[in-house]
Amino acid sequence: MKISLICTVYNEGESIRDLLDSLLDQTRLPDEAVFVDGGSIDNTQEIIEEYAEENEWIKLYVDEGCNIAEGRNTAVRKAENDYIVGTDGGCILDENWLESMAAEFEDGYEFVVGMWKPRSEKMFERVQGRIIASKMSPEEVKKGNRSASSRSVGFTRKVWIEVGGYPEELYTGEDSKFNAEILAKGYEQGVAENAWVEWKMRPTWRSLWEQFKTYGEGDAKGGNLFTHHSKKLGLTKNLLLTAYAKTFLLTLIATAVSARYIPEYIKYLVLLLVLEVIGPLIYEKGAIIESLREDGFKAFVFALGISQIKLWAWFTGFAVTCFRKPSLLPYQLKEVIRLR
Repeated sequence: MKISLICTVYNEGESIRDLLDSLLDQTRLPDEAVFVDGGSIDNTQEIIEEYAEENEWIKLYVDEGCNIAEGRNTAVRKAENDYIVGTDGGCILDENWLESMAAEFEDGYEFVVGMWKPRSEKMFERVQGRIIASKMSPEEVKKGNRSASSRSVGFTRKVWIEVGGYPEELYTGEDSKFNAEILAKGYEQGVAENAWVEWKMRPTWRSLWEQFKTYGEGDAKGGNLFTHHSKKLGLTKNLLLTAYAKTFLLTLIATAVSARYIPEYIKYLVLLLVLEVIGPLIYEKGAIIESLREDGFKAFVFALGISQIKLWAWFTGFAVTCFRKPSLLPYQLKEVIRLR
């Protein structure tokens, strides 16, 4: 079995050596590694070319201006083999990552979910990682509550062709859409329990907000409200976030109206608001308590803020995108019906 690794990169000069070194340290090397650069203006291309000179199976293609989905599709087209594994820039592969992914292919799976965990250097990143990765585990994947991320995924060329590749009209959310298309075709996902990838967390509050805001925009454009692979109580994470945010906003409006016209109800509405604020914190209670225990009160405050940023940034991106293009609202229903 020959396997091609694909990876899209853009301005990854600060981290690309870590990824390439982890690739060279694999217990099983890929038969080729295809990197597609979207037109980096730093030294990303030069570094990859440096490694390619010593390892002819490492290949670099430049597709200037391509988005992530376009870059991934280009990489698959350039790949010589029918078994594909993918990761992202900014990641580091555990040494047995590819060996574990390949084992699932050898067991007959054509769609493979690898694991990922946060990589952090500062307290803010460490706390962020606890919250973002709190539900990523082999157990959750096996329950159907998680599916693949592009940073740790495997599929055959046949599957890629059958679903039409990654949706190139999407800037983010393209891997969620790709996964939903595959699962809708009836493919069972193999779970590579020991195929771990470390993923760098965002360094600032602003970059974290922008990250989840673009996720929301991509999920709106991709029709991922009811089809996203992350689930809780049988409902998608996106649906739960939307329901919570809308309920909170309606309660906030009702509280303001009550304060002006029917003040006798204000105390009940304020209590309801407090309970609604606590809701997301209860969902992330494990990560929040761990942050307090391991890193102290400052980390606890970070955890409270990150749990709220994650929610409201995503909802802002989703809601604003749908407001600008109202046809995206019925599109969410059309997609869940089509992919059922």
